[in-house]
Amino acid sequence: MSYEHFLDSLTDAEPPDDVELALRALWYDANGRADSAMRAAASASDHTCKRVRAYLHRKAGDAEQATLWYYRCGAAPWTGSTQSEWEDIVHTVMADRVVASAYR
Repeated sequence: MSYEHFLDSLTDAEPPDDVELALRALWYDANGRADSAMRAAASASDHTCKRVRAYLHRKAGDAEQATLWYYRCGAAPWTGSTQSEWEDIVHTVMADRVVASAYR
């Protein structure tokens, strides 16, 4: 799935079936479903889901929890807009897909 395809899917009723949990969480977030976004991000313990959790806490205004989750994923706290962070995470997941497919 490309970045553009993912963006196009934001108008669908449900997230695509073939996306990582981090993307599923970001899909829910973009569609105003914060509880579903947090559940999706919390259902895995990989680096990217931890970063999504940091982003979601930051977006919700919970700086303390955001800082904790940035620490847990090994990332510096994001200082730009939440929209730019959302886009960065999506791009990161897409890049990770390309790298992973190169080693299969």
